[in-house]
Amino acid sequence: MDTADPNQAMVLDFRNDPGFDATAEANRALLVGALEQIEAGNFDAFWDIYDPEVTFYEASCLPYGGEHRGLEATRQAYAQLSATFSEMKAVMEAVLASRDLCVLYQTITFRTAEAGIRASFPVCEVFRFRAGKVIEWRACYFDACLMAKAIDGTA
Repeated sequence: MDTADPNQAMVLDFRNDPGFDATAEANRALLVGALEQIEAGNFDAFWDIYDPEVTFYEASCLPYGGEHRGLEATRQAYAQLSATFSEMKAVMEAVLASRDLCVLYQTITFRTAEAGIRASFPVCEVFRFRAGKVIEWRACYFDACLMAKAIDGTA
């Protein structure tokens, strides 16, 4: 980065805020609790942590990609995502929290429903909270293009 160019300035909002406080801890506990409920077979509990106005973002190159506004649109996009795969396994390695954000680091292994292609790679999901509810959910794939190619059978 050329520090002489003010248009390339970096803003370090976190510098004076360690980020892990009671709110971050509570948000992390909500997300971990929802994941534990999924593991126990109670998927509805997962949706209970979302604000009705949540926005869900998926990579635009995927058939279920884009910006999905509102809880119903988010649930529909997730249902489309789920139907795209005949198998999916997620190994969740860490849930990290800072300020109003939680990051879920995981490795997913999947088989596409239509083409039957298998792949595996890391995914980070970012959850932004407000007043104890998720208001933003973003999936950040290691290789969204690989996933798109697997889905359409060209991988």
